[in-house]
Amino acid sequence: MKMKKKISILMAVVLLVSLLAGCGKVSPDMALVQTDLGTITVPEGVQVVGLGEASHGVKEYQQMKEQVFRALVQNNGCRTFIIEGDFGSALKVDAYIHGGEGTPKEAAALIGFRIYQTKEMEHLLEWMRAYNETAPQGEDLHFYGMDMQWADNGKEYLFRILGQVVPQVSAEYEEKFAFLNDEDMYEISGDAFVQGMAEAQNLIKEVDGAQSLIEEAFGEEIFAFARECAYSLYACCDIRKSDNTYNEIRDSYMAKKVKWFIDHGDGSLLFINGHNGHIGKVNATPWYDCLGKLLAKDLGDKYFAIGTDAYVTSFNSQTQDAFVELKVENKNVLNALAGELEEKQYYVDFAMVAGSDGWGEAVAKEQRITTLSVGAITLLKVFYTTKLIPNETFDGMIVFEEVSPTTTDL
Repeated sequence: MKMKKKISILMAVVLLVSLLAGCGKVSPDMALVQTDLGTITVPEGVQVVGLGEASHGVKEYQQMKEQVFRALVQNNGCRTFIIEGDFGSALKVDAYIHGGEGTPKEAAALIGFRIYQTKEMEHLLEWMRAYNETAPQGEDLHFYGMDMQWADNGKEYLFRILGQVVPQVSAEYEEKFAFLNDEDMYEISGDAFVQGMAEAQNLIKEVDGAQSLIEEAFGEEIFAFARECAYSLYACCDIRKSDNTYNEIRDSYMAKKVKWFIDHGDGSLLFINGHNGHIGKVNATPWYDCLGKLLAKDLGDKYFAIGTDAYVTSFNSQTQDAFVELKVENKNVLNALAGELEEKQYYVDFAMVAGSDGWGEAVAKEQRITTLSVGAITLLKVFYTTKLIPNETFDGMIVFEEVSPTTTDL
Protein backbone atom coordinates (compact mmCIF):
# COMPACT_ATOMS: atom_id res chain seq x y z
CA MET A 1 0.00 0.00 0.00
CA LYS A 2 2.81 2.35 0.87
CA MET A 3 4.44 1.72 -2.51
CA LYS A 4 1.17 2.39 -4.36
CA LYS A 5 0.70 5.59 -2.38
CA LYS A 6 4.19 6.78 -3.26
CA ILE A 7 3.60 6.04 -6.94
CA SER A 8 0.30 7.94 -6.87
CA ILE A 9 1.93 10.95 -5.24
CA LEU A 10 4.78 10.86 -7.76
CA MET A 11 2.35 10.73 -10.69
CA ALA A 12 0.39 13.64 -9.25
CA VAL A 13 3.55 15.70 -8.91
CA VAL A 14 4.58 14.91 -12.48
CA LEU A 15 1.12 15.89 -13.74
CA LEU A 16 1.16 19.15 -11.76
CA VAL A 17 4.63 20.08 -13.10
CA SER A 18 3.48 19.36 -16.64
CA LEU A 19 0.39 21.51 -16.21
CA LEU A 20 2.40 24.35 -14.72
CA ALA A 21 4.94 24.15 -17.52
CA GLY A 22 2.16 24.27 -20.09
CA CYS A 23 0.53 27.24 -18.41
CA GLY A 24 3.88 29.05 -18.28
CA LYS A 25 4.44 28.88 -22.04
CA VAL A 26 3.19 32.13 -23.60
CA SER A 27 2.35 32.33 -27.28
CA PRO A 28 3.68 35.36 -29.17
CA ASP A 29 1.27 38.31 -29.28
CA MET A 30 0.32 38.56 -32.95
CA ALA A 31 -1.04 42.06 -32.38
CA LEU A 32 2.59 43.21 -32.48
CA VAL A 33 3.09 42.25 -36.14
CA GLN A 34 2.05 44.05 -39.32
CA THR A 35 -0.07 42.28 -41.92
CA ASP A 36 -0.16 45.29 -44.26
CA LEU A 37 3.29 45.55 -45.85
CA GLY A 38 2.46 49.11 -46.87
CA THR A 39 2.91 50.19 -43.25
CA ILE A 40 6.55 49.08 -43.01
CA THR A 41 9.04 51.72 -41.90
CA VAL A 42 12.69 51.55 -40.83
CA PRO A 43 14.50 53.56 -38.14
CA GLU A 44 15.78 57.04 -38.90
CA GLY A 45 19.45 56.96 -39.85
CA VAL A 46 19.29 53.72 -41.84
CA GLN A 47 21.12 54.12 -45.18
CA VAL A 48 20.42 50.75 -46.80
CA VAL A 49 17.47 48.37 -46.45
CA GLY A 50 18.07 44.85 -47.73
CA LEU A 51 15.06 42.68 -48.60
CA GLY A 52 15.83 39.00 -48.98
CA GLU A 53 13.77 36.27 -50.57
CA ALA A 54 13.88 32.56 -49.85
CA SER A 55 13.34 31.80 -53.55
CA HIS A 56 13.55 33.90 -56.70
CA GLY A 57 10.74 31.88 -58.27
CA VAL A 58 7.89 32.88 -55.93
CA LYS A 59 5.04 35.20 -56.96
CA GLU A 60 4.44 36.59 -53.48
CA TYR A 61 8.13 37.42 -53.00
CA GLN A 62 8.24 39.39 -56.24
CA GLN A 63 5.02 41.20 -55.33
CA MET A 64 6.54 41.84 -51.90
CA LYS A 65 9.44 43.74 -53.51
CA GLU A 66 7.02 46.29 -54.90
CA GLN A 67 4.96 46.51 -51.70
CA VAL A 68 7.98 47.06 -49.45
CA PHE A 69 9.68 49.48 -51.85
CA ARG A 70 6.49 51.52 -52.19
CA ALA A 71 6.19 51.61 -48.40
CA LEU A 72 9.77 52.87 -48.05
CA VAL A 73 9.19 55.49 -50.75
CA GLN A 74 6.13 56.73 -48.87
CA ASN A 75 7.33 56.33 -45.29
CA ASN A 76 11.12 56.81 -45.47
CA GLY A 77 11.77 58.88 -48.59
CA CYS A 78 13.48 56.02 -50.45
CA ARG A 79 14.07 56.68 -54.15
CA THR A 80 16.46 53.95 -55.33
CA PHE A 81 15.71 50.28 -56.05
CA ILE A 82 18.86 48.14 -56.47
CA ILE A 83 18.33 44.56 -57.59
CA GLU A 84 20.52 41.46 -57.72
CA GLY A 85 20.89 42.05 -61.45
CA ASP A 86 23.42 43.34 -63.97
CA PHE A 87 24.71 46.90 -63.45
CA GLY A 88 24.96 47.88 -67.12
CA SER A 89 21.66 46.28 -68.07
CA ALA A 90 19.80 47.96 -65.21
CA LEU A 91 20.86 51.34 -66.59
CA LYS A 92 18.61 50.59 -69.56
CA VAL A 93 15.79 49.68 -67.17
CA ASP A 94 16.34 53.01 -65.41
CA ALA A 95 16.05 54.75 -68.77
CA TYR A 96 12.75 52.93 -69.37
CA ILE A 97 11.17 54.04 -66.08
CA HIS A 98 12.23 57.59 -67.00
CA GLY A 99 10.13 57.50 -70.16
CA GLY A 100 12.40 55.50 -72.45
CA GLU A 101 11.22 53.35 -75.32
CA GLY A 102 10.05 49.78 -75.00
CA THR A 103 7.57 47.79 -72.95
CA PRO A 104 7.60 46.57 -69.35
CA LYS A 105 8.22 43.06 -70.64
CA GLU A 106 11.25 44.19 -72.63
CA ALA A 107 12.56 46.17 -69.67
CA ALA A 108 12.23 43.21 -67.28
CA ALA A 109 14.12 41.02 -69.76
CA LEU A 110 17.06 43.44 -69.64
CA ILE A 111 17.85 42.84 -65.97
CA GLY A 112 20.04 39.89 -66.87
CA PHE A 113 18.32 36.82 -65.42
CA ARG A 114 15.28 34.87 -66.64
CA ILE A 115 13.93 34.70 -63.10
CA TYR A 116 12.92 38.36 -63.43
CA GLN A 117 10.95 37.89 -66.65
CA THR A 118 7.63 37.81 -64.84
CA LYS A 119 4.35 39.69 -64.78
CA GLU A 120 5.14 40.70 -61.19
CA MET A 121 8.40 42.42 -62.19
CA GLU A 122 6.67 44.13 -65.11
CA HIS A 123 4.08 45.55 -62.71
CA LEU A 124 6.84 47.01 -60.51
CA LEU A 125 8.48 48.69 -63.50
CA GLU A 126 5.14 50.03 -64.75
CA TRP A 127 4.48 51.56 -61.33
CA MET A 128 7.94 53.16 -61.16
CA ARG A 129 7.51 54.64 -64.63
CA ALA A 130 4.07 56.03 -63.75
CA TYR A 131 5.42 57.47 -60.49
CA ASN A 132 8.21 59.28 -62.33
CA GLU A 133 5.76 60.89 -64.74
CA THR A 134 4.47 63.11 -61.93
CA ALA A 135 7.38 63.12 -59.47
CA PRO A 136 8.80 66.54 -58.52
CA GLN A 137 12.25 67.32 -59.90
CA GLY A 138 14.92 65.49 -57.93
CA GLU A 139 12.42 63.10 -56.35
CA ASP A 140 12.17 60.63 -59.21
CA LEU A 141 12.79 56.92 -58.65
CA HIS A 142 15.77 54.95 -59.95
CA PHE A 143 16.25 51.29 -60.82
CA TYR A 144 19.83 49.99 -60.66
CA GLY A 145 21.70 46.67 -60.53
CA MET A 146 24.47 45.55 -58.19
CA ASP A 147 25.63 42.42 -60.04
CA MET A 148 28.35 42.20 -62.70
CA GLN A 149 28.02 38.85 -64.46
CA TRP A 150 27.20 40.21 -67.91
CA ALA A 151 28.93 42.65 -70.23
CA ASP A 152 26.99 43.66 -73.36
CA ASN A 153 24.89 46.51 -71.98
CA GLY A 154 27.69 47.90 -69.84
CA LYS A 155 29.99 47.95 -72.88
CA GLU A 156 27.32 49.62 -74.98
CA TYR A 157 26.85 52.40 -72.40
CA LEU A 158 30.58 52.97 -71.94
CA PHE A 159 31.64 52.88 -75.58
CA ARG A 160 28.75 55.12 -76.64
CA ILE A 161 30.12 57.79 -74.30
CA LEU A 162 33.80 57.23 -75.15
CA GLY A 163 33.01 57.12 -78.86
CA GLN A 164 31.87 60.73 -78.79
CA VAL A 165 34.89 62.19 -76.98
CA VAL A 166 37.83 59.84 -77.66
CA PRO A 167 36.69 57.69 -80.63
CA GLN A 168 40.10 56.10 -81.19
CA VAL A 169 40.19 54.81 -77.59
CA SER A 170 36.62 53.56 -77.88
CA ALA A 171 37.36 51.65 -81.10
CA GLU A 172 40.52 50.12 -79.65
CA TYR A 173 38.83 48.76 -76.55
CA GLU A 174 35.67 47.69 -78.30
CA GLU A 175 37.90 45.35 -80.29
CA LYS A 176 39.82 44.19 -77.20
CA PHE A 177 36.59 43.37 -75.36
CA ALA A 178 34.78 41.76 -78.26
CA PHE A 179 35.54 38.38 -76.63
CA LEU A 180 33.56 39.37 -73.51
CA ASN A 181 29.97 39.04 -74.65
CA ASP A 182 26.82 37.65 -73.07
CA GLU A 183 26.16 34.99 -75.73
CA ASP A 184 29.56 33.31 -75.24
CA MET A 185 29.99 34.07 -71.53
CA TYR A 186 29.96 30.42 -70.45
CA GLU A 187 32.39 29.40 -73.19
CA ILE A 188 35.15 31.92 -72.43
CA SER A 189 38.36 30.47 -70.98
CA GLY A 190 39.81 31.40 -67.62
CA ASP A 191 42.94 32.74 -69.32
CA ALA A 192 40.84 35.09 -71.45
CA PHE A 193 39.14 36.45 -68.32
CA VAL A 194 42.54 37.05 -66.69
CA GLN A 195 43.70 38.93 -69.78
CA GLY A 196 40.42 40.85 -69.72
CA MET A 197 41.15 42.03 -66.18
CA ALA A 198 44.46 43.51 -67.32
CA GLU A 199 42.82 45.23 -70.29
CA ALA A 200 40.06 46.56 -68.04
CA GLN A 201 42.64 48.19 -65.78
CA ASN A 202 44.11 49.95 -68.81
CA LEU A 203 40.61 50.94 -69.95
CA ILE A 204 39.82 52.50 -66.57
CA LYS A 205 42.99 54.62 -66.89
CA GLU A 206 41.85 55.75 -70.34
CA VAL A 207 38.43 56.70 -68.97
CA ASP A 208 40.05 58.64 -66.14
CA GLY A 209 42.25 60.41 -68.66
CA ALA A 210 39.15 61.48 -70.59
CA GLN A 211 37.27 62.64 -67.49
CA SER A 212 37.30 66.35 -68.30
CA LEU A 213 36.13 65.71 -71.87
CA ILE A 214 33.32 63.41 -70.73
CA GLU A 215 32.17 65.76 -67.99
CA GLU A 216 32.24 68.73 -70.35
CA ALA A 217 30.12 66.86 -72.89
CA PHE A 218 27.78 64.89 -70.61
CA GLY A 219 28.21 65.97 -66.99
CA GLU A 220 29.75 64.49 -63.86
CA GLU A 221 27.02 61.88 -63.32
CA ILE A 222 27.44 60.34 -66.77
CA PHE A 223 31.20 60.17 -66.26
CA ALA A 224 30.70 58.38 -62.93
CA PHE A 225 28.42 55.76 -64.50
CA ALA A 226 30.69 55.32 -67.53
CA ARG A 227 33.71 54.76 -65.29
CA GLU A 228 31.72 52.29 -63.19
CA CYS A 229 30.79 50.40 -66.35
CA ALA A 230 34.53 50.06 -67.09
CA TYR A 231 35.14 48.83 -63.54
CA SER A 232 32.25 46.39 -63.95
CA LEU A 233 34.04 44.82 -66.93
CA TYR A 234 37.00 44.19 -64.65
CA ALA A 235 34.70 42.72 -61.99
CA CYS A 236 32.89 40.54 -64.55
CA CYS A 237 36.19 38.97 -65.64
CA ASP A 238 37.26 38.49 -62.03
CA ILE A 239 33.97 36.83 -61.06
CA ARG A 240 33.92 34.55 -64.09
CA LYS A 241 37.57 33.49 -64.12
CA SER A 242 37.27 30.78 -61.45
CA ASP A 243 34.44 28.67 -60.05
CA ASN A 244 36.34 28.08 -56.82
CA THR A 245 35.91 31.63 -55.51
CA TYR A 246 32.83 32.67 -57.51
CA ASN A 247 30.46 33.28 -54.57
CA GLU A 248 33.04 35.03 -52.40
CA ILE A 249 34.19 37.38 -55.15
CA ARG A 250 30.66 38.08 -56.37
CA ASP A 251 29.32 39.10 -52.95
CA SER A 252 32.39 41.23 -52.34
CA TYR A 253 31.82 43.13 -55.59
CA MET A 254 28.10 43.53 -54.88
CA ALA A 255 28.95 45.07 -51.50
CA LYS A 256 31.35 47.48 -53.24
CA LYS A 257 28.65 48.34 -55.76
CA VAL A 258 26.14 49.18 -53.02
CA LYS A 259 28.70 51.43 -51.34
CA TRP A 260 29.35 53.06 -54.74
CA PHE A 261 25.65 53.90 -54.93
CA ILE A 262 25.82 55.38 -51.43
CA ASP A 263 28.75 57.58 -52.47
CA HIS A 264 27.09 58.67 -55.72
CA GLY A 265 23.54 59.03 -54.43
CA ASP A 266 21.62 61.97 -53.00
CA GLY A 267 21.74 60.75 -49.42
CA SER A 268 18.27 59.20 -49.47
CA LEU A 269 17.57 55.63 -48.37
CA LEU A 270 18.70 52.82 -50.70
CA PHE A 271 16.66 49.62 -51.15
CA ILE A 272 18.50 46.47 -52.23
CA ASN A 273 16.94 43.13 -53.10
CA GLY A 274 18.43 39.66 -53.47
CA HIS A 275 18.33 36.14 -52.10
CA ASN A 276 18.17 35.65 -48.32
CA GLY A 277 21.69 34.23 -48.48
CA HIS A 278 23.03 37.53 -49.80
CA ILE A 279 20.97 39.88 -47.62
CA GLY A 280 21.41 38.33 -44.15
CA LYS A 281 23.92 39.81 -41.72
CA VAL A 282 25.24 36.35 -40.84
CA ASN A 283 26.81 34.04 -43.41
CA ALA A 284 24.56 31.31 -44.76
CA THR A 285 27.71 29.26 -45.37
CA PRO A 286 31.06 29.32 -43.55
CA TRP A 287 33.01 29.46 -46.82
CA TYR A 288 32.78 33.21 -47.49
CA ASP A 289 31.38 36.52 -46.21
CA CYS A 290 28.07 37.39 -47.82
CA LEU A 291 26.92 40.81 -49.06
CA GLY A 292 24.83 41.50 -45.97
CA LYS A 293 27.62 40.67 -43.55
CA LEU A 294 30.01 42.95 -45.43
CA LEU A 295 27.50 45.80 -45.40
CA ALA A 296 26.73 45.28 -41.70
CA LYS A 297 30.45 45.37 -40.94
CA ASP A 298 30.91 48.67 -42.78
CA LEU A 299 27.59 50.37 -42.02
CA GLY A 300 26.62 48.94 -38.63
CA ASP A 301 23.04 49.86 -37.70
CA LYS A 302 22.76 51.88 -40.90
CA TYR A 303 22.14 48.56 -42.68
CA PHE A 304 18.70 47.06 -42.00
CA ALA A 305 18.06 43.51 -43.25
CA ILE A 306 14.66 41.88 -43.80
CA GLY A 307 14.40 38.15 -44.54
CA THR A 308 11.52 36.02 -45.80
CA ASP A 309 10.18 32.52 -45.29
CA ALA A 310 7.10 30.37 -45.90
CA TYR A 311 5.76 27.10 -44.51
CA VAL A 312 4.67 25.77 -47.92
CA THR A 313 6.61 26.97 -50.97
CA SER A 314 5.49 26.30 -54.54
CA PHE A 315 8.00 27.93 -56.89
CA ASN A 316 9.42 28.10 -60.39
CA SER A 317 12.76 26.37 -60.62
CA GLN A 318 14.89 27.24 -63.64
CA THR A 319 16.13 24.53 -65.97
CA GLN A 320 18.36 25.01 -69.01
CA ASP A 321 15.44 25.66 -71.35
CA ALA A 322 12.39 26.44 -69.20
CA PHE A 323 10.92 26.54 -65.70
CA VAL A 324 9.47 23.66 -63.73
CA GLU A 325 7.08 24.08 -60.81
CA LEU A 326 8.18 22.41 -57.58
CA LYS A 327 6.82 22.35 -54.05
CA VAL A 328 8.51 21.98 -50.66
CA GLU A 329 7.42 22.28 -47.04
CA ASN A 330 9.40 23.54 -44.09
CA LYS A 331 7.59 24.30 -40.84
CA ASN A 332 9.35 26.35 -38.17
CA VAL A 333 8.41 28.55 -35.22
CA LEU A 334 7.91 31.72 -37.26
CA ASN A 335 6.07 30.47 -40.33
CA ALA A 336 3.73 28.34 -38.21
CA LEU A 337 2.43 31.60 -36.71
CA ALA A 338 1.26 32.85 -40.12
CA GLY A 339 -1.57 30.33 -40.01
CA GLU A 340 -3.04 32.11 -36.98
CA LEU A 341 -3.78 35.25 -39.01
CA GLU A 342 -6.59 35.84 -41.47
CA GLU A 343 -4.11 37.26 -43.98
CA LYS A 344 -1.78 34.22 -43.60
CA GLN A 345 1.21 36.55 -43.73
CA TYR A 346 2.92 39.10 -41.49
CA TYR A 347 5.95 41.32 -40.99
CA VAL A 348 7.71 41.24 -37.64
CA ASP A 349 10.24 43.90 -36.68
CA PHE A 350 12.48 42.14 -34.16
CA ALA A 351 13.24 45.35 -32.26
CA MET A 352 9.52 45.99 -31.85
CA VAL A 353 8.85 42.60 -30.24
CA ALA A 354 12.02 42.46 -28.13
CA GLY A 355 11.12 41.73 -24.52
CA SER A 356 7.57 40.69 -25.38
CA ASP A 357 6.49 37.34 -23.91
CA GLY A 358 6.65 34.55 -26.45
CA TRP A 359 8.56 36.45 -29.11
CA GLY A 360 11.94 36.12 -27.41
CA GLU A 361 12.06 32.39 -28.05
CA ALA A 362 10.41 32.65 -31.47
CA VAL A 363 13.01 35.01 -32.95
CA ALA A 364 16.08 33.86 -30.99
CA LYS A 365 15.69 30.12 -31.52
CA GLU A 366 17.79 28.43 -34.19
CA GLN A 367 15.48 27.06 -36.88
CA ARG A 368 15.50 25.98 -40.50
CA ILE A 369 14.62 28.70 -43.01
CA THR A 370 13.73 27.84 -46.61
CA THR A 371 16.62 28.57 -48.99
CA LEU A 372 15.93 27.64 -52.60
CA SER A 373 18.40 28.12 -55.43
CA VAL A 374 17.51 29.23 -58.96
CA GLY A 375 17.95 25.78 -60.48
CA ALA A 376 16.08 22.53 -59.89
CA ILE A 377 16.93 20.91 -56.57
CA THR A 378 16.91 17.62 -54.73
CA LEU A 379 13.79 17.79 -52.61
CA LEU A 380 15.48 16.83 -49.33
CA LYS A 381 15.08 19.35 -46.53
CA VAL A 382 18.78 19.52 -45.77
CA PHE A 383 19.35 20.83 -49.32
CA TYR A 384 16.60 23.46 -49.40
CA THR A 385 16.84 24.86 -45.88
CA THR A 386 19.46 26.68 -43.83
CA LYS A 387 19.80 26.71 -40.06
CA LEU A 388 19.94 30.22 -38.63
CA ILE A 389 18.91 32.36 -35.68
CA PRO A 390 16.43 34.89 -37.08
CA ASN A 391 17.24 37.92 -34.92
CA GLU A 392 20.98 37.47 -35.43
CA THR A 393 20.62 37.21 -39.20
CA PHE A 394 17.94 39.82 -39.90
CA ASP A 395 16.33 42.87 -38.30
CA GLY A 396 12.90 41.62 -39.25
CA MET A 397 11.15 39.02 -41.38
CA ILE A 398 8.18 38.79 -43.72
CA VAL A 399 6.59 35.40 -43.19
CA PHE A 400 3.95 33.54 -45.22
CA GLU A 401 2.00 30.38 -44.58
CA GLU A 402 1.99 29.43 -48.27
CA VAL A 403 3.40 30.95 -51.48
CA SER A 404 2.99 30.21 -55.18
CA PRO A 405 5.09 30.25 -58.39
CA THR A 406 5.87 33.43 -60.31
CA THR A 407 3.83 34.30 -63.39
CA THR A 408 6.55 33.86 -65.99
CA ASP A 409 6.48 35.89 -69.21
CA LEU A 410 8.95 34.14 -71.50
